Amino acid sequence: MAVLEKIRVKLGILISILIAVALLSFIIDPNTLGNTLQSMSKENNVGSIGGKQISYREYFTKVEENTQLMQALGQNVNNETVVEQLRNMTWNQLFNEMVFLPKIEDAGFAVSDGEMASLFVGENPSPVIAQQPVFAGEDGMFSPEAVKSFEQQMSMDESGISQKYWDYLKGQVYDNQMFGKYYAALRGSNLLNKSQIARAIADNNTTKDVDFVFFPINFGTDSSINVTSAEVQEFYKARKNQFKQPANRDIEYVMFEVVPSEADIDATKAAFDALYEEFATTENINNFIALNSDRRLDGVYYSKEDLARISPKFAEYAFGGAAQVSEVDSAANNFAAIRVIERKNMPDSVNIAFFVAPDKATADSVFNVAKTGAEVAELSNGGWLTTADLAANGMDAFAEAFDMKPGEVRELVIKQTGANMVLKLAEATKVNEKVKVAVLQKNINASDDTYRDYLMKATELADTSDGDYDKFAAAVKEKGLPVIPMSRLTQETKSIGVVDNARQVVHWVFDRKTKEGSVSDVITVDNKYYFVTAVTKARKEGQMAIADVKDQILLQLINEKKVAKLAAEMKEKVSGGESLEAVAEKLGTTVSHKDGVAFGPMNMSLDPVLVGAVASAAEGTVVGPVEGGAGIYYFRVNSTDNGEFYTAEDAESQYTQKASYALQSLSSVVAGEADVKDNRAKFY
Repeated sequence: MAVLEKIRVKLGILISILIAVALLSFIIDPNTLGNTLQSMSKENNVGSIGGKQISYREYFTKVEENTQLMQALGQNVNNETVVEQLRNMTWNQLFNEMVFLPKIEDAGFAVSDGEMASLFVGENPSPVIAQQPVFAGEDGMFSPEAVKSFEQQMSMDESGISQKYWDYLKGQVYDNQMFGKYYAALRGSNLLNKSQIARAIADNNTTKDVDFVFFPINFGTDSSINVTSAEVQEFYKARKNQFKQPANRDIEYVMFEVVPSEADIDATKAAFDALYEEFATTENINNFIALNSDRRLDGVYYSKEDLARISPKFAEYAFGGAAQVSEVDSAANNFAAIRVIERKNMPDSVNIAFFVAPDKATADSVFNVAKTGAEVAELSNGGWLTTADLAANGMDAFAEAFDMKPGEVRELVIKQTGANMVLKLAEATKVNEKVKVAVLQKNINASDDTYRDYLMKATELADTSDGDYDKFAAAVKEKGLPVIPMSRLTQETKSIGVVDNARQVVHWVFDRKTKEGSVSDVITVDNKYYFVTAVTKARKEGQMAIADVKDQILLQLINEKKVAKLAAEMKEKVSGGESLEAVAEKLGTTVSHKDGVAFGPMNMSLDPVLVGAVASAAEGTVVGPVEGGAGIYYFRVNSTDNGEFYTAEDAESQYTQKASYALQSLSSVVAGEADVKDNRAKFY
């Protein structure tokens, strides 16, 4: 337990979520998975990696391993964002173990036992090890002796968590080294030859000043333009890869949002009024708030401006009123009043430095040096904090800083962990009057009767629809209910309308029993929204049907033909040898100008078709018509500048940058080759 406590104290809130979620091999009692997991068929897989199916049981077990270990290390996992991170990290672990690392090994890369030992305690330790606070020495720097000591003491931790932590580190050091070698080799293989460098220098050093005229096509209907079915088919077949899609659905839904009724508001007001007078006179304010208020005491000290932003009534009472309690403030969803329980002159915020020591002797040593005013490497910069920051993040240990003077150093014991801390106040804002208040608050919530009323309305619609879209459409029309359409939902969709987490609805939409034209029973979301949902269109994963993209193809082909037609008309209208100004007058437009048109790969300021034409054009000649994406161009190159500012080093740097971008997408490329299928959205 001593080793486990050391991990907790050393890492505290600074422990990386990445570390917690990646730890493996934490054994779970199979009974915790429940009987439902035992009945999972092979159809209930969360996906496949490299041709191997990943069962829900296997994936769930690994997520649960990571979650339980994270909890054992003192981390909060009761947060949907953290839970989502856990799931994604677990999936990435499986992908790396099953696909990516084997590919690197097949390429001939390896990490020897001696290399591994050196990465833990050698002169150049792995960043994975060097960045762990638990391996810091008394000077706050990485200590190989601390690594050896930790390894020797692991057997003393009966919980086994220290061993799991150590096993994780070994795995991460190995993976980090393997990936580092592989990516270094790929980066080293990205070399420009002399011809490529010369071309890059020429393209980027050559710029041209250009005058041009642009005449757009008419985006309205043109009866003379005809696109045949054969042309649409040909376009579709030639670009099939552009028309792939994930499985998706179109839906219509009616959402019943539960809101408090007038009777609910009146009942809440009556309950608040019954407590209001006692709130002003009670002597045991802590118990009173704990028993009666929907808002707990928070330890925050408020300035007059802070309270005014919450309620002008509160600010007037706390900083000038003589009443025992404030007037009642009726917000959109609650009734509230405050009572001042403490006044204090203190800064708005403080800038602190701190050190959490492994033992009392180390804390004493650091404290004795820090109080002399000398620079102390062990003190970490905590940044600027307010009392609201402390309350929101459970950082009560730093509250004492608001009573200190700039430069003052104190030695404290953290109540939650018993750890020793040295705290220094580096700076503080101007001192002013603040108050700590107790808030009597009653939230206005919908009653059971109100919930029942909304549920009955939703149930009536679902029953009338009886699972059939035509009946659903008739019922909503008869009842005058607002129907909301939503197109192309995928299995990964989370938000529907104003509802951020509507996964229950998405799960029903993509259930294998749900067909096009189906209507749901009542689906409850967040205990606040009742959905009745109809699937109006169901599309399978793969090639989009030509009917679904026909309009898109028609529009593009029509525009291409319009541009070609416009170019032909301009050839007849504009004779050769005319000035650009004369061309602009004939077209009823004006001449535009662009300085420094360059021909490197990053030029995005003009139509690429125009840039390409300018690159090969001679000076002083009017060129056109050039068929662009949405119209035609005439242009004239006025001058050419062959500079020397772009060098071989610039070319190599730009190429290296492009290579780095390519490497960032390597994981997705490997996943594509391994035919990775991620179906986790069916379950979460």
